Amino acid sequence: MTGSYLERLVRSFESRSGHTAMRIVGDDSHVYTFGESLRMIRSVAYRIEQENVEFGDRVVVMGENHPSWAVAYLATLYRGSVCVPVDPHGEVETVTNFLENSEAKLAFIDSEQVDRFKQIEEKLGRHIPAVVWQTNGDGAVSSNGFQPFSDWAATDFPESFAAEMPRAAGDDIALLIYTSGTTGTPKGVPLTHGNIVAELDGINNILELTDRERILSLLPLFHAYLQIVNLWVATTYGCEVGYLKELSPAELSNAMKEFKPTILTTVPRLWYLFHKKIFDAVEAKPKVVQVLFRSMLAANGTLRDTVGVNLGRKFFGKVHESFGGDLRMAISAGSRFDEDVARDFHKLGFTILQGYGLTETSGAATATYVDDNRIGSVGKPMFNAEVKIAEPDKDGVGEVLIRGGMVFSGYYRNPAATADAFTEDGWFRSGDLGKFDRDGHLFIVGRAKDVIVLPSGKNVHPEDLEVHYLKAPEVEELAIIGVADAAEGRAGAEKLVAVVIPDFEYLKQVKLPNSKEAVRYSLDNLGRELPEYQRVREYIVRAEPLPRTATRKIKRFQLKKEIESGLITEGLPEKKAWVATAEDTAFLATPAAKIVAGAIRQNSKDAEPTHPDMNLEIDLGLDSLARAEVIAALEQAFETEFTAEQAAATLTVRDAVNLVSSTDVGRSLTAESGDALVPTADLNWSKIVRTADSLPEMEAVTKRRPLFEAFSFSVMKSFGFLFCKPFMRLEVSGQENLKAVAFAEDGKVQPFLICPNHQSFLDPFVLCTTYPWTVFRNFFHVGA
Repeated sequence: MTGSYLERLVRSFESRSGHTAMRIVGDDSHVYTFGESLRMIRSVAYRIEQENVEFGDRVVVMGENHPSWAVAYLATLYRGSVCVPVDPHGEVETVTNFLENSEAKLAFIDSEQVDRFKQIEEKLGRHIPAVVWQTNGDGAVSSNGFQPFSDWAATDFPESFAAEMPRAAGDDIALLIYTSGTTGTPKGVPLTHGNIVAELDGINNILELTDRERILSLLPLFHAYLQIVNLWVATTYGCEVGYLKELSPAELSNAMKEFKPTILTTVPRLWYLFHKKIFDAVEAKPKVVQVLFRSMLAANGTLRDTVGVNLGRKFFGKVHESFGGDLRMAISAGSRFDEDVARDFHKLGFTILQGYGLTETSGAATATYVDDNRIGSVGKPMFNAEVKIAEPDKDGVGEVLIRGGMVFSGYYRNPAATADAFTEDGWFRSGDLGKFDRDGHLFIVGRAKDVIVLPSGKNVHPEDLEVHYLKAPEVEELAIIGVADAAEGRAGAEKLVAVVIPDFEYLKQVKLPNSKEAVRYSLDNLGRELPEYQRVREYIVRAEPLPRTATRKIKRFQLKKEIESGLITEGLPEKKAWVATAEDTAFLATPAAKIVAGAIRQNSKDAEPTHPDMNLEIDLGLDSLARAEVIAALEQAFETEFTAEQAAATLTVRDAVNLVSSTDVGRSLTAESGDALVPTADLNWSKIVRTADSLPEMEAVTKRRPLFEAFSFSVMKSFGFLFCKPFMRLEVSGQENLKAVAFAEDGKVQPFLICPNHQSFLDPFVLCTTYPWTVFRNFFHVGA
């Protein structure tokens, strides 16, 4: 395959004009052949030219995955302008910075971006012409000053425009992809048409592709990795690309069955979810089925590794059918892939190729091969790429340096960053640490700047640990940060802190309302599988997603700064700036919401529900006891009793309001009647326990036995005076604190817990000798 990228694209489209190029899976109104796609690309490119967007001017594309996204991108390149793909979910400040730095002349956006784009224009202080695509007709946008994409894609162009081959040369910039830029000078990566060709030639030596391939697009197109596979490769090889209407489990399952992909491009995290679903289903089967499954798994792994025979489709037909049945290979990139998960998929008969590279290297610089797919490795250098390790240590680990035709020439208008990015002899500094094995396979061990130095002097690579801890099903996202350890005298010593975002949907499914406790328990158990120095001891659980760059890398420096400055702290509710819409405010003003808010205020210090989606535990600081008190108060107010399942599924303010609104009292609420239902402040644990079901355990706690209590108190006091003090040298201080904790200011009993560290089996008896009578008669043991 020869010629420039656009020459290859035009030849490919013209030679198979009747074949399907792209579609929205499950929507027959959005199916486009290569001939139709080329006509739309030329139409949009011609309109770009007519709008006086010159050769080399920057054009923004911002929206969710859609065939129109691909057409806008390719049309910009066809015109000879520079495409600037932008994250549609990026912060307004960040996107504004990108558009200002790039001096964008035109923008293609989807209908969901219209309001945000107006905000961006206001911050920029200038107007940028914008063309809008949407699935349900484009006419409405024109009245708001935006131009409909459908008009642009249907524009007639002269034959001379189609006859003339696009004139972009190898040194001309095709793309400007920003990797960071919240503040200061953004780091924009300009990639040339020559970089694209070099990357395509490298891929050509790895993948044996035909125009019968079907590629399912799951990741956002603004990421360079997806552009390589879904746009560069698919357009030049004539592959069909399928886009989802939305990325949801139902849509994904339907797309697998209907589209039957032969190639899947995604990130490790999605493979972990697939893995969990498969193996959870196996665990639910009878023991004999589990044993048979694992025997077949081991057998197929051995066959593949020794004689190259793959019986995965025969042994595990149902698993392969869940991926459509035709999946030939999958490509994973973006982060480390857990070796145990990769090995399981290998045994199941799947071929998952790993690639390594950065936006600065036009995507992959190394890759594994179908016949040389070393698990744990990111492969060998591709054609057109050179890779070496700088200043390797005794284990062969050093910074990965890259050189070749796919490497960019420097950051856009940022000479300082460019100087730091290259060695004196022209090698690109990746910032990643890696090593080669004896066969030339590259292994990435972490980021050079992210290495955590422990007080023991040991170095920890957080990405290694994150892969391990992300095995916890209770965890959605996790970042391990090295934070200055004030307890250590050694300069630069750090401790491990994990910032965790729970998987609330999973917690609802398994009925675990206390996310912090569930997360800590699961992560502690996973930590026992690691060496002592790699175990995380501190967890910060939050609801807000981890801050990430435009290329989805975790902003570790930002998290580190927030932790060390006390902005986010273990054990405190998250201080997040909630922005309530008019709809949210109206929801909180309903009678049911006011009652819920009142119950929360009574049972949590300084808690103020200001948004329906605030998490009761993480955002409002309710511990398990306070949460139970809120539920009990709502039961009292709404004259009902919620099941354990209903209580467990109540994680947010919205959940609580919806729960009480489903009751008979809740359905009949009015503004006037709601004021009378605010839970009374005298509800306490004594009432909760005494009004609970008449179970034997409850009777044991609530039934008063004055004579037995007095006798037991005398025995415990005698035990303390005659045995503990003389023989155990027992010393007691702070007994006055027990009375302060046990009784509220109004003299009423309030709940509290005593949690000894269990130094011996005598703990509960020794403690009993120290309680004053008023405390002794109101406590009970739940374990000893």
